Amino acid sequence: MSLRQWQIWKCRPPGFERDHWFVLLSGQERLDHPQRLQVNGLACYKLQGDPKRLDVRLNGADGFDGPTVCQCDFIFAFDKNHLHSCLGSVSWERQQAIKSKLKEVLRF
Repeated sequence: MSLRQWQIWKCRPPGFERDHWFVLLSGQERLDHPQRLQVNGLACYKLQGDPKRLDVRLNGADGFDGPTVCQCDFIFAFDKNHLHSCLGSVSWERQQAIKSKLKEVLRF
């Protein structure tokens, strides 16, 4: 399995009742390293109502078939061997929006 930063993968980390989409944030060195099993990502949810201030809206250009948001206020860690079903990659424009939102949230 070849993992790339900004790809959208499905997995079920601890605390989740079912599989969920996640945007991979970890750097390519970690994603490629066979002994580094934990990676970081942001959870994606179907949009219900208006997006929250800390969300970035994703759409068909990112592979989703309906309104979806990427929550940027919490970074999850999960085992990369639990990842399955790659949806595609976050578009360049949304990558920039997520980076900006993470800088705002984490006060970089």
